[in-house]
Amino acid sequence: MALKFDGKMLKDGSRTIANLSSDILREGSSSGGKALGNIKSGDIIRAGNSSGGSSLCNVKDGKNIREGNSATGSKLVSIDDAAKKIGATSKGPSTALVWYFFAR
Repeated sequence: MALKFDGKMLKDGSRTIANLSSDILREGSSSGGKALGNIKSGDIIRAGNSSGGSSLCNVKDGKNIREGNSATGSKLVSIDDAAKKIGATSKGPSTALVWYFFAR
């Protein structure tokens, strides 16, 4: 089956793999799942559920997902390609967050 991210839930067929709530991506379908990563400062993807987590990637330029927290970090993938890979229509930080953990 193909991944499908609707802005809140990431599914593989009928199975919910992860959910996004309050800018925190968690395993499974509930808010009690393990926190994988979060969105801070609007465009930086961090590990865990706090702003103290290490910076994984960013979408500062709005077109690409880049390593670290700088707009000059190495390009990992275009946001358009990441959205296609996870079956999303949105092209922002939440797409980068889900892509980083499930489609990289």
